[in-house]
Amino acid sequence: MNTEQKNNFTVPSAILLGAIIIALAIIWALHPSSPVAPTNPSQNVANPSASAVDISKVKIVGEPFLGNANAPVTIAYWFDYQCPYCKQDEENALPQVIKDYVDTGKVKIVFKDFPFLGPDSDTLAIAARAVWAVAPDKFYDWHKAIFDAQGQEGSGWASQSEIMSVTTAVLGAADAAQVSSLMTSQATTYETEITADKTEGSSLGVNGTPAMIIGKQLLVGAEPVSSIESAIQTALGS
Repeated sequence: MNTEQKNNFTVPSAILLGAIIIALAIIWALHPSSPVAPTNPSQNVANPSASAVDISKVKIVGEPFLGNANAPVTIAYWFDYQCPYCKQDEENALPQVIKDYVDTGKVKIVFKDFPFLGPDSDTLAIAARAVWAVAPDKFYDWHKAIFDAQGQEGSGWASQSEIMSVTTAVLGAADAAQVSSLMTSQATTYETEITADKTEGSSLGVNGTPAMIIGKQLLVGAEPVSSIESAIQTALGS
């Protein structure tokens, strides 16, 4: 191949290679790689905000809670009523924490909304606010009963009739009627409060449920009771 033939071959090849590189760059820009969720939902998720986590930064006043209002340690607990991993916590970890720390006056649990699994999650969060307004002394019983009734995520199990059935069973017919009324009349107010909880959680490193802030520790995922108790002991100064 003479010099002229080489030049004639090289120039089109270079143009073709350049076109391929540009095309690949455009495709990458239009379809960037999606973030990958942690493969183990019970694993703590590293978060750049975690180092700044402090329960003193969490809004506590006006939120539903369980335990002594003046307990020395507060757990801020973000959850979604449709989240199966939250149900794991409710069944496996929280009963022991409540028995050992809440019932003994050492800890109070503050319930923070983080609905992200669709419209049913939003409706349940609104119902919870109404229950707290009507019968705060029965809030946790209702909260637990909803998790006991949890169906498959996104299946429509949390219909208005199902919510009211659980509410009536826990609160009684008269209080359930008030809850139903508040779910309509106060919906906008409750939605604002729910959004505030979710935004606050995100700002503190909460990127999924369940999640807890205990002292200066952030726990994300269905943690074993030992991890929660260890964080409580640290917060108690033990």
